[in-house]
Amino acid sequence: MADMENYRMVSWWLRKDALPWPNEALQDQFRRRADQLAKAGANSAIIFGAHFRWDFCRVWEPLHALIRFVADELHSRNIILFDHHSSVLTCYYNRDPERFEHTYSNHRQVLISPPASAPLPENELDDWKMIDVMTGFPAFLPQYGAQEFCMNNLDFAAAYANYVRRLVADTGIDGLMSDDAVFYPRFRSCGCRHCRQRFFREYGHVLPPVDNLDFWGNWKNSAWRNWVQMRFQTTQDFFARITAAVPPGMRLMSCCSGCANAGANASALSYLDFIAGGANTVMLEMCGNTPGANGTLNSQLASQANLLGIARQNHLPCIGLGYGFSEDAARCVWAFNKFLGSGMWFSSLVHRLGLPDEDMKAMPDDSELLGETFQAELRFKDWFQGDSAAEIAVFYSTATQRFYGGQQNDFAADYAALCQDLFARGYDANVELTMPSVETSPYSILLVPSAACMSVEEEASLLAWVDAGRRAIVLGPTGFFDEWGNRRQLSFADSFGVPVTLPDLERVPLFPDNCYRAVTAAECLSSREYWMPRPGLCWFLERSREGLPVSAAEFLQEQMPATVPDGWYCRKYHDRHGRLLLHFLAGEYAQELDCLLESRRDPNSPAYRTLRIVKRIRPASGVTRRITLRVPSGCKTAELLLPLFKLSSRALAPYDGTVSFMVPGDCGYFLVRFS
Repeated sequence: MADMENYRMVSWWLRKDALPWPNEALQDQFRRRADQLAKAGANSAIIFGAHFRWDFCRVWEPLHALIRFVADELHSRNIILFDHHSSVLTCYYNRDPERFEHTYSNHRQVLISPPASAPLPENELDDWKMIDVMTGFPAFLPQYGAQEFCMNNLDFAAAYANYVRRLVADTGIDGLMSDDAVFYPRFRSCGCRHCRQRFFREYGHVLPPVDNLDFWGNWKNSAWRNWVQMRFQTTQDFFARITAAVPPGMRLMSCCSGCANAGANASALSYLDFIAGGANTVMLEMCGNTPGANGTLNSQLASQANLLGIARQNHLPCIGLGYGFSEDAARCVWAFNKFLGSGMWFSSLVHRLGLPDEDMKAMPDDSELLGETFQAELRFKDWFQGDSAAEIAVFYSTATQRFYGGQQNDFAADYAALCQDLFARGYDANVELTMPSVETSPYSILLVPSAACMSVEEEASLLAWVDAGRRAIVLGPTGFFDEWGNRRQLSFADSFGVPVTLPDLERVPLFPDNCYRAVTAAECLSSREYWMPRPGLCWFLERSREGLPVSAAEFLQEQMPATVPDGWYCRKYHDRHGRLLLHFLAGEYAQELDCLLESRRDPNSPAYRTLRIVKRIRPASGVTRRITLRVPSGCKTAELLLPLFKLSSRALAPYDGTVSFMVPGDCGYFLVRFS
């Protein structure tokens, strides 16, 4: 955390009355909102609204003047401003009859775009659009009521770069979040002539008809894997054009709700490629509610850990976006981000709730929900700055995600379950996207889940790790393929002479395929449950689909006992004075809905099932309240901080090598510092 900017960010909503501009009443409202943000301790805001920016091309001039006014007001209060919009999605420039059905519940996209009765422009920009490979027509995205422009169309890419230059010059923004430049229709996109020409020019393949199932969705076919790789390269190249269009060093990011899943793979969504294209800020979107509807943080933990690993690897700041409609939600989003070691972006999402206008207007502005969160961070600043002291590294195999199987069960499900299980067992783990170096990594134990694709260099790094006296736990299929998805002549098992094999995936070809469908993943075949091919290296052949296999959990406990109180997650940091900081976060919560507002929602709105109006959040009743912690060797003093209880830190008295204390029943986040 020490080398990362701590963003305290809030959405700056543009509501339905944002235009026409200028507007004296709205200017006064904006000034009051800026005052509220400054009082709360925010240091950054981000535009939310006018999202499908191409749909607003007729009103760019007044829209930019509005953003300039906001930027000036915030700058006078020492707050920076990001713009935030979609670079590629359009509702207006298409004739699909369903395109305006989302207006009621998706005002953030189309809140001031031309009404449905307005005539379509003569130029619908069809040549810019992604083409559905099955229909040959522009692809339609029902979740957004939109079509998408293709990043491989150089005319479109140049036009967007020109828009970005104009935006920056007109508005004086400090940062840009350029969204959606991925393949949202998944593998149904894109069949436009520009994508076909690039595939032939750079890879030597003609894109075949969709009934050719020797190609489409066939992960054994190197040409199909070339197609997968080209789409990732497309997102990287497009982001490089955005980078070239903004001033050097300008804060630049894109939207990412997680790239550690099969859906992201099918969309070519990877923050690694955004960064390779020039992104210098990492953004983690926690979709839905935080906590989730089941009262846990499990669904968000693994994706956040993956993106934090990407940020750490590239020495970039990280911002976690969480949604909510109450002060309790703001506290929970803030606590989760501080626990993870990232900056915070808090936002409501009222325009996706499907509420009548009068109810939306009555809901509090985002700036009113921050409560004491940002002030607590400022008041106890030293408690939220430090470097990770996690003892465990989890290796995330990007090659396996991209080039092996393409289904959630082939890799991502194993990774996610392992992360969730580790934290539930009381361990602190960081995700690494490259094999950690023996010379520079502080970890004691390395876990490698289902890395079916492993390069020779990665294998050598793993062996160097254990040869240096560290421990490694390898789980499931490992090293049967190289980093491009080709069968290795000498597999990981062959290298050690252990009789372990992995059969080929045998699946009925489907296109388009559902990457989340129930499939049987390939399992290692061997006469034994585990092998220890080298001292310090233990290979458990069972996948981590349900978390750590029993024998692997026992082995880990022998190597590194976990002593975190039941019901709590723990993260460890060292501050600049060498003190050990322990952040504890409740793992389960009880939530109370705003039943009146919930009853007034449109059940057909897109976020009806994924986003609830939660007004009260408290830790679940089973979370341990009497906390006893062992004092680390060499430490003599201990302090407790309850940052959201308006209390200063207080000293704890060690006794017989431990400290013991109670935390209030409504406390879901506390910190302990050992010196």
